[in-house]
Amino acid sequence: MKNKILYNLSLSIIACAVLAGCGSDDKDEVPTVSVASAVSLKESRTTTIAATADDDDDTITYSWTQLSGPTLTLTNTTTATVGVTAPAVSADAAAVLRITVTDKGNQTASADVTVNVANNQFPTVTATFGSAAEKSSVSLAATAADTDGTVTTYNWVQTSGDPVTLTGADTATLSFTAPSVTEDTPLGFSLTVTDDDEEATLVEGVVTITPVKTSFTVTGTVSEAAFANATIRGTLAGQTFTATADATGTFSLPMQADDDETNLFADIRASSVTTTGLQYYKFVPSLTADATQAVAGSLTTRLSSAVAALFDVRPMAEGDSPNTVSINAVSTALYSLIVAANGGTAPINLDSFTLVEKSVSPDELIEAAAVVKLITQGGVFALPEGVTNVLELLTNTQAYNDYVAAAEAQDPNIITDTIDEIIADPELTPPVDATSLASAYFEIYPAATGFLSRGGNKFNFNSDGTGSEVFNSGIHQFEWTLTEGKVDITYSGETSTTYFPTVVVGLFGLTQEQVNQLYDARYFQVEAKQTPLTASLTRIIQGEKTDTYRVVETGTRAMVPVTLPGGVVIAPDPVSYESTEDQLLRNADKLGDVKFVAEDLDGEWLFEHYYYAGEEGFGYSDMFADIFDINPDGTGVALENDKPFTWELDDKGLFVVTFEDGSYSEIMKLDQLGTDIQVFSASYDAEGTLIAADADYALKLDGSDFSTYDQSNPEDMYWQTTINQWVKSAWDEDTLLWDDGFAYFGWQFLEDGTGYQMGSSMTSPPDFEPVFNTSLSWDEEVISEDESIMSINRRMCPDDQTQVCTQRQWRLLKSTDGILGSRIYVFEVQDQRFDSTSPWYITTGIGPRLNIYEEITFDYWNETAITEEVAVSGLAKGISFTSSKKSIARTVLEPNQKPQLGL
Repeated sequence: MKNKILYNLSLSIIACAVLAGCGSDDKDEVPTVSVASAVSLKESRTTTIAATADDDDDTITYSWTQLSGPTLTLTNTTTATVGVTAPAVSADAAAVLRITVTDKGNQTASADVTVNVANNQFPTVTATFGSAAEKSSVSLAATAADTDGTVTTYNWVQTSGDPVTLTGADTATLSFTAPSVTEDTPLGFSLTVTDDDEEATLVEGVVTITPVKTSFTVTGTVSEAAFANATIRGTLAGQTFTATADATGTFSLPMQADDDETNLFADIRASSVTTTGLQYYKFVPSLTADATQAVAGSLTTRLSSAVAALFDVRPMAEGDSPNTVSINAVSTALYSLIVAANGGTAPINLDSFTLVEKSVSPDELIEAAAVVKLITQGGVFALPEGVTNVLELLTNTQAYNDYVAAAEAQDPNIITDTIDEIIADPELTPPVDATSLASAYFEIYPAATGFLSRGGNKFNFNSDGTGSEVFNSGIHQFEWTLTEGKVDITYSGETSTTYFPTVVVGLFGLTQEQVNQLYDARYFQVEAKQTPLTASLTRIIQGEKTDTYRVVETGTRAMVPVTLPGGVVIAPDPVSYESTEDQLLRNADKLGDVKFVAEDLDGEWLFEHYYYAGEEGFGYSDMFADIFDINPDGTGVALENDKPFTWELDDKGLFVVTFEDGSYSEIMKLDQLGTDIQVFSASYDAEGTLIAADADYALKLDGSDFSTYDQSNPEDMYWQTTINQWVKSAWDEDTLLWDDGFAYFGWQFLEDGTGYQMGSSMTSPPDFEPVFNTSLSWDEEVISEDESIMSINRRMCPDDQTQVCTQRQWRLLKSTDGILGSRIYVFEVQDQRFDSTSPWYITTGIGPRLNIYEEITFDYWNETAITEEVAVSGLAKGISFTSSKKSIARTVLEPNQKPQLGL
């Protein structure tokens, strides 16, 4: 029964299954899928590709795969829409993707799509570079395009040259201002243009910046027929330019310099084409641009105006020829002396020129001009054999002296006669006119290298024809006129200058008997008065800051009567005199760039002013050095006598110090060398009357003090005074000349507090032995926390040899390197007394003053001794112009008349 039931159940199931199959005609269909046959995609870009699939059943799956080509990055690969990112390709490429769909019956269908991957096209760029003028506004414009996209960024970069400030560096147009240049100067730039695919194109180029040149035309004439058709060479800002003169020596020399060039100092040389070695020279310290170059507002115009203001000349106007020069014997002589004063090389700028211009001796200048004239004359006066050109002869002292001696041997007085011709020639000594005569001049004297000039009077020329000569103890009033290019002066004849000549026979007509009487009464010098009556000033050179004049003065000299014991009075009659002097005169109107500045004055300074030095009744009044302690608030104290003052500066840099009693001093800066300053100091009483004046050194104290400075000497060295050797004639370049021993004076300070005064007067070495004139002792005394005084005990008292009766005191003002060795500047005063109980008084002439010393060895005089060996017999060819061990001083035969007896 059980089996029958199971059998029946199985049949039922089978029957039911058969019946079900038999009940429908549908089959499971294979799915279908379609997709675009190809799509395009730029490299590195992303897109989607959608497939369309169909199946009889809604249940279907998707699968995207890559079959070939560059590897694509696929996302959503199991969906109908796949994300596709193309890789970067170096060239167009194709990739094949396949979409496969599967139904629930695991039936599949596929379709392929080709992805064409396009290589990105770089942007195209063009840019124009080229050239541009310095200081101009420059624009660099670029044109960029992208054929398969867009340009997104610009990036300009400077790749070489002086950096400039870029404007618009992220735009298609770059702008900048061209830098100042002196020659063609390349500036490199690059431009990077980037497209929307972050791919970039680079373009590079160079902009050449060209300098702007300013033209300067120097015109003029070379004197003397020997310079017909001469070759003219000019040097300006390191470049040389040439021209040719015509048959009359007239020339026009075009030159150029960068428009930013401030050094418009020119060196002009003319060479004869007929006479070998015959050359003339001329310095032109400042040039004015040609009219066509003087664009309004340009740097050159501003510079020319500044130069015009500095040198008190009118600015260039259209049609003017501001650079007209005369090249002649005088300019050649000046050129040679400037070169010699500048260490044998030509100055290269105005500063170096004016620095040595004041060192030119007017005596040497006029005589050198005469030598040049003679050389030009030729024949027996031609350049000696072995000398290649005029400058070589003029700057070789030995050769020059030999030439002068030979010329005088050939024709006595030829130098003097030639000088007279030069003075009388208006082309060589240009006449003075109202526009070129300074309102004031300061006398200066040729100073050696490393020193400033001292001494000298001041001449004031008022526009109304009146004037005055200010000297160390008064004023000479005068009237002046311009007559045929000369300045004629007539003095009032009321003021005299005091001097002390040595008593000799013939002085003021003194007889031998009168001289003997004066000697017996211990008068070896007498007081005399010199009173000027007239003067005539002929200008030889119009310099940049210093003019050279020949001054011929007349007047009277009179001895102050002397009453001898017994009542004999010696009072010779006044004598007339005429003196000729070639004088350097510093133009006061051209000191605008040399003046005191308020902020520099704070501190301690050494200046001169008039005061009474010493104890009442045991001193005297004069222009003495003093230390001014200057405060920035306009107050100060003169320390020597503890005199408070107030001070101010005017717009010309005149330093005016006013004391409590109403007296005052006016101090004008004339020159400066390093931290040394030359000043003209004038002292006035409370009523404004001039008391005294002087030209001397001033300096700012540098903090040096004997408490920290070792002034002691080794046994072979001593302190040689140089303050009295500031004159050019005392030196041969940097060698101090023996001068028959008059230059030898100083002090030796040994470590043990002893020492010697050094000094001698003897004929020239070479076998010099030091002369220890006077033994001394020395010590230091602390005055304050920052000041020590050195006392030099020179002479003991006759009544008590343990007591000092002559003492010189030093305060150290400044220390530096000198010409011969270490240099010290000291504030110096000497006190003395008659015996150990008498009062001290300040030694006449050694009141408070500045002195300068340099430490040298005793062997110095032997090492620098001069030996003269050259004999001159004539100007015949073949004379050897060889120098001795050291060159000797230049021969000067004329023009200055020798002073009268006793002066």
